[in-house]
Amino acid sequence: MLIMQRMGRSSKTALVVILTILSASCGGPKNLDMSDNSLSDATTSGDTQIISAPIVKKNFVKKNNEVTDHEEYFVRRSIQDYFVKFCESNVDRVELQDYLDHLGDDLKVATLEVEIRNGNWDICDDNLERQSRMGEYMIIHRIIKD
Repeated sequence: MLIMQRMGRSSKTALVVILTILSASCGGPKNLDMSDNSLSDATTSGDTQIISAPIVKKNFVKKNNEVTDHEEYFVRRSIQDYFVKFCESNVDRVELQDYLDHLGDDLKVATLEVEIRNGNWDICDDNLERQSRMGEYMIIHRIIKD
């Protein structure tokens, strides 16, 4: 507490932002108490989870390491960024981007109902570029808005 008293206002604000980011990205699964209608950082219910996590965009990189203009979305969780596979999601790319645009913050933290799956990232009916990327990815069931 003594440290907080000696810190200036901007230092306190920076500390709060850092602690918020850490708690959002490092939180493990917690139980959801439906009696008070609140959402925790991560909730597991069967195969779906309700999480609050940063959403990041990365440019698609081909196998030959050529960086393209095509941007892909990832959900940042602790030590891993999960690819968002829109062709299996109930939320499309435009809906997610519109929601993120309305957040107004540099750090785009969204509360989502998601499911983690394992398989091919690029196998979709409408994919223009196919790679053999495999592993865990997320699908978004819905955006949970305040």
